Amino acid sequence: MAQRDGGFEDLIAASVRAMLANQHPSGALVASPDFGQYQYCWLRDGSFIAYALDRVGQYESSGRFHDWCAASIDQIAPLMEAAIERARVGKPVDPNVMPPARFSFEGLVVNDDWPNFQIDGYGTWLWSLNQHLVRSGSRSLPGQLVPTVERVSRYLAAIGTAACFDVWEENGGSVHTATLGCVYAGLVAASTMLSSETLRDRAETVRADVLERARRQGRFEKSSDDRQVDAALLWLCEPFHLVDPLDPVFLETVREVSSDLDLAGGIRRYPADTYYGGGAWPVLTGALGWYLASTGELDKARRRAEWIAAQFDEGCLGEQFGGEHRDPAKYSEWVRRWGLPARDLMWSHAMFVVLCDEIRSFGQ
Repeated sequence: MAQRDGGFEDLIAASVRAMLANQHPSGALVASPDFGQYQYCWLRDGSFIAYALDRVGQYESSGRFHDWCAASIDQIAPLMEAAIERARVGKPVDPNVMPPARFSFEGLVVNDDWPNFQIDGYGTWLWSLNQHLVRSGSRSLPGQLVPTVERVSRYLAAIGTAACFDVWEENGGSVHTATLGCVYAGLVAASTMLSSETLRDRAETVRADVLERARRQGRFEKSSDDRQVDAALLWLCEPFHLVDPLDPVFLETVREVSSDLDLAGGIRRYPADTYYGGGAWPVLTGALGWYLASTGELDKARRRAEWIAAQFDEGCLGEQFGGEHRDPAKYSEWVRRWGLPARDLMWSHAMFVVLCDEIRSFGQ
């Protein structure tokens, strides 16, 4: 394994190959090729994967994903417009008739018993699309994507602060801070792509509300109903830039994530997590490393990258590790329900690639 600038070149190449190999001909980015429950494309996961591909110059693949997203979202335009209208006239949100978080590879809505009303994916997609345009050198939003971006941005402006399921498909009755970070980033991206001061103002209102609540509580919290810390809160700084990296309240949040959620070098989701025993996720370990690299703490960031690198298994990088030891009973319960956890998760590959590129960038 050759190392350079804090990276692991062979493993980075393996991760890029895995992400490209698991792009469906439609453009959808498969969440996991080996775990039956993840045989879909989530807007959130796919957007992070596309961003990682952009960072290594795979613009064509990322572009195909964004085209797929737009086509999939266009198919649910009536659903989205109905949600916007309900908000306009003051009707409550009905989770059963809201735009979905994930689609089949053909861009169809998935009808099953999984929670599917998650707002975060739409904000993350707009953020990722704007990043794609910037990194690929596009001068402006392609005309065929303008109506979709306009619709999604109106949806976020109207619905973005509503209670919904969080990024982990849990707790549908709460307003989740990490989700608000995704909404903020999406509105900022849309304001840039559409040259809209109105959307920028709406984004700043969301940001101000998040910051004001954090100031009152002394740190950022998981949700309106849950004072736990959640590692997804790291996204508020990188990549969504809702908060300054040296903000004292955010530093306290990072301290708690680093100490309370550390599991042998990897980062867990949140303290009470029991999914497959509540193991450590490369996705979140990468997020912490990304933050550390952005603040110049490169040695600490490299240690997080080293932990992720140690989890590779014949080119595969799983969803989480260590839950079987941390909480054997809950781990076994999930194995009985769904089988072994995902051995290869494309979002894990994406965050490893991003972290290594971030270390290289800040190390120069």
